[in-house]
Amino acid sequence: MPEAVAMESWRPSLYRTHDVQTPSPAPEAVGQLIEAASSCSTRLQADPYNAGIWTERADYYLQLNYPELAVGDAYRAKLLFERADAAPDRRGPSNGLGEPLVPDEQVRINAYAVLGQALYDCHCHWECFEFWLELTQAKHLPQLSRLALTKANALKQLLAQKKQAAAPYSGTPQQQRDRLRDGSVVTVHYPWMERRHRSRSPEVIENVNHELQRNVQPPALRVGSSTLAPVADMLGVFATRAVTKGECILIDRTATSAVSQSPPLPHCETCYDAPLTAPINMDCCSALFCSSLCRDLAMDTYHRALCGQDFSWLSSPAASLQENASPMRPLLLFRFLALCVAAGPCMHPLDHGLIARLSPLANCGHLDVFTLAESVAAPLQILGQLGVDVFADARFDTMVLHAIWCRLANNKAGSCDPQLGFVDEITPFLPLFNHSCEPSVEYRKEGGSTTVRFFALRDIGEGEEVFDSYQDVEDAPRRERIERMWPWFEQPCLCGRCRREAEGGE
Repeated sequence: MPEAVAMESWRPSLYRTHDVQTPSPAPEAVGQLIEAASSCSTRLQADPYNAGIWTERADYYLQLNYPELAVGDAYRAKLLFERADAAPDRRGPSNGLGEPLVPDEQVRINAYAVLGQALYDCHCHWECFEFWLELTQAKHLPQLSRLALTKANALKQLLAQKKQAAAPYSGTPQQQRDRLRDGSVVTVHYPWMERRHRSRSPEVIENVNHELQRNVQPPALRVGSSTLAPVADMLGVFATRAVTKGECILIDRTATSAVSQSPPLPHCETCYDAPLTAPINMDCCSALFCSSLCRDLAMDTYHRALCGQDFSWLSSPAASLQENASPMRPLLLFRFLALCVAAGPCMHPLDHGLIARLSPLANCGHLDVFTLAESVAAPLQILGQLGVDVFADARFDTMVLHAIWCRLANNKAGSCDPQLGFVDEITPFLPLFNHSCEPSVEYRKEGGSTTVRFFALRDIGEGEEVFDSYQDVEDAPRRERIERMWPWFEQPCLCGRCRREAEGGE
């Protein structure tokens, strides 16, 4: 790959804070590393249970300053080592030729060294410490246990410093825990991503507009290029007819929500509405639904993959939460993975209609949270329970899983509900609305349910872009609004009110 082309497509995700992290590659080496990682991907298609290839690609990712991808690949290598250790003859699974795959000690050391460094590069210092501490007991691998002891001792000192620095900050016990344990990486588009997965195609927009045509009648909305700024792939929602103040112009029913506490049975499996006065039963399992709309939505998305499954191990850590916290992350990802599995082997996850419409905040320096437990281990465990071979099925490659999470993180909406606890959800249409500090619509959640309805706050003309408010900032001065909205935009708000006030010197 020519150096100029490689450097144009390469944006490191490593958030650099000190020189102990993996150094940046030399410009002339970037193209070679990108091609080497691609070669590993090809080899993995033919030999997916080869821990050495997973380790090799993880090392290339690490050198390219993609530590989150290195963590994902090195962790899969670790799973293969553990599978080999658990085999009756301790020689691992067969390579398909009747010959067992015997993990070489040096390959294992290399994989663990990459995993440890990648966790460190992702600022997952707590998990990095726990990882090395566990390996100090690997007495059958003396070289590895000695390395682990050195690493664990150094990290113990760093964690003490982080804990002291975090002490003055308030929060619930879970929030304080997350403050110490959460890592972070910069959201980027990777050089290996298909062009269609870097932006929303005309086909995606056409499908969304088809869905809007089948919503409230007569149809009121369409999606198109926003009027806020001439930015590529910046969409907005527009009125297709005159709308009167107080009118309900959209019902946003979602199959992709996560709640910290499910209401008592019977409740609707899709929207969690309870109690059910006339529940709709299923022939395939004991799931109940509040309406044929929720039943059909479940059958068209996630239910075929989850039918009869028990995922209490995933929901129980979030059971007492009343705030956004780490156990909610894999719960939110859960149904998205299920609907991708239910869509079948011919559907790439990033092409699924409910994912393809979501845009990440990529290539602009935005930081997203990352941990081994929630970002890698839990998704792989979910997929495994859903029957996916996480080594052989390239649809759920390390890069794809992280790309899905970045889209969810940039579009999710969290709120507290008296019956459902903390609700984290991504509805099909809410992420497509742009923010304004003088909104023309508001959305209201139905109590005890995840369904959202949009109502006009004023009369809206045909062809006018429709705005909601991401937060209740209408009564705040501009400086406070900028501060509160910064996590969404990482720049001043572009709405008409903010522009007028900026031009007026406010």
